[in-house]
Amino acid sequence: MPAGGSSPAFPFGGFVVNLNVCARIHRDTEDQKFCAVLVISDNCEGGDLCFLELGLRLNLKHGDMILFRSDILSHFNLHFIGKRTSIVIHTDKAGKEWVTDRNGWKDSLFINVSHNGGGNL
Repeated sequence: MPAGGSSPAFPFGGFVVNLNVCARIHRDTEDQKFCAVLVISDNCEGGDLCFLELGLRLNLKHGDMILFRSDILSHFNLHFIGKRTSIVIHTDKAGKEWVTDRNGWKDSLFINVSHNGGGNL
């Protein structure tokens, strides 16, 4: 993270808040292996999380969390009634570039971040 900050989703790189999202079938090919989905909505019917290759359909409820390989498993959620919220916690593959060369900013005069996580702006 820039300036020695840490991710609020540590040890993952970041997160996305989905408000009333019905996702089409997809793979997150730019995710670095695993992602976690946390359901934080209890005012919803439907919206099951589905995995094509596994032939699996999960009826996740408020407080449920699942960890899966979002880069290799095709997934989507079904239509729903009500309000549906989830948090998807993941790390992008591009995060490796930040560790090695700060996405091209390693030698910049404007951002000085050491590889041990500390730094200055």
